[in-house]
Amino acid sequence: MPMPGRPSQLRLFLERFLPLTFIIMLVAGGFWLVEQHSHQQLLSGTAIGINPEQAKHLLALFNAHQAESIGGVTMLALLVAALTAWYGADIQRRRMLVEQQNREQLRKIELLLNSTVEGIYAVDCSGNCIMANRSCAQMLGYHAPADLLGQQMHTLVHHTRADGSPYTLEQCKAHQIIATGAVASASDEIFWRRDGSALPVSYTAHPIRDDEQIIGMVCTFVDLTGQKQAEAKLGDLQEQLRQAQKMEAIGQLASGVAHDFNNILQVISGNAQLLELTDSIEPPLLQSRLAEIVKAVERGINLTRAMLAFARRQAIALRPLELNQLLQETEPLARNLLNKQQHLNLQLHPAPLTVIADATLLQQVLFNLVTNARDAMPDGGSVTIGTRLSDQAAEQLSGNEPHVDKYYAVLWVQDTGHGISEEIRNKVFEPFFTTKPVGKGTGLGLAMIYGTIKQHKGFVRIESEPGIGSTISVYLPYRPETVQHL
Repeated sequence: MPMPGRPSQLRLFLERFLPLTFIIMLVAGGFWLVEQHSHQQLLSGTAIGINPEQAKHLLALFNAHQAESIGGVTMLALLVAALTAWYGADIQRRRMLVEQQNREQLRKIELLLNSTVEGIYAVDCSGNCIMANRSCAQMLGYHAPADLLGQQMHTLVHHTRADGSPYTLEQCKAHQIIATGAVASASDEIFWRRDGSALPVSYTAHPIRDDEQIIGMVCTFVDLTGQKQAEAKLGDLQEQLRQAQKMEAIGQLASGVAHDFNNILQVISGNAQLLELTDSIEPPLLQSRLAEIVKAVERGINLTRAMLAFARRQAIALRPLELNQLLQETEPLARNLLNKQQHLNLQLHPAPLTVIADATLLQQVLFNLVTNARDAMPDGGSVTIGTRLSDQAAEQLSGNEPHVDKYYAVLWVQDTGHGISEEIRNKVFEPFFTTKPVGKGTGLGLAMIYGTIKQHKGFVRIESEPGIGSTISVYLPYRPETVQHL
């Protein structure tokens, strides 16, 4: 069955055969008349003596012979014409079928190209546009792809950089691939619209090959305007969030410092006023009042030291020290921090672990960790202090800070206490944040640990599950080349 819009082979055959038939019949009729006239002339002008009846009989014989000869030739000519017409019709039908398939294929390709969000255009070796899709024309400010055909695309849309400097054809990465054959791409580039406005795009350009010969270039690009606007809005929101977080942290810090210093100053002021109002005071009472004042001053000093540690502004005395040796020396003091229902265990790395650190500050870090572990186990339990060597590349997967050291010596403290929930775990390093009852903690212990370890170019990690316990790990850069006998 013929496809709609395409004539059948029979129709094509008749369109070719009928004109040939008319011509053949016309020629045969002409021959018939010429032969008839010749025969009559021959009989009327003959010298032989025949009567009219004989002449009529001879003319009838001539006509019969003429009909056979001309009729046979005519039938043969019609047969040849029919075969020729059928063959020609078949060739024409096949050619029309191919042409229609090609048109349909081109139509599908056109629909496909015009259905993409990406702009697509192709150029020949001179950079002149040979194809463009609808998205390309619309993004560049043209009514239809036909408006771009034949135009030099680099001169049209890629002539200037984002900073306003000229962008010559020889410098264009997209155009260079016609000579090099390499794929070119840019994630943040500028094209120029018809009205002269800039269009931020990312593009990829590929060479067009005919066998091994490069005959042009095809470029696919995406409009980044929406993405740029979204990034700008997101950046504004992030900046606003950072400012809000900073103000919240500053407010929390100021509130905590003011509260603690107010308590310290009240102790000092109260005892000083009592001493001032008393005319005669016994030495034991005087000693007691002065002791309260000294104790309050020490609290103020410790508070200041903790704030400096959190801000990473305290003075530190760095020197090489062996971490296992430090823990062994500190173990008796650490045991004194625990009660009778709590047990302390040591799990030290079998090899020496040398770090560059301030021994006093590192001891304070350890004491703070043990104190936190003790407070997390009011009903008793066990605290394990250990060391190990860590490959930073594996451990960094859970962190956000960039680190350059390959190996870290790890000091870790594990307890079997109540654990830390995930929502609280993200706040434990904030100053003055504490889960302990009022008056039981300042909320500066982990903040001080965080600041101290940052000064040592290390970092801290917490692993905890509610009801199971917590493990706090302190990572310090491992320095095996500095091993010394301390």
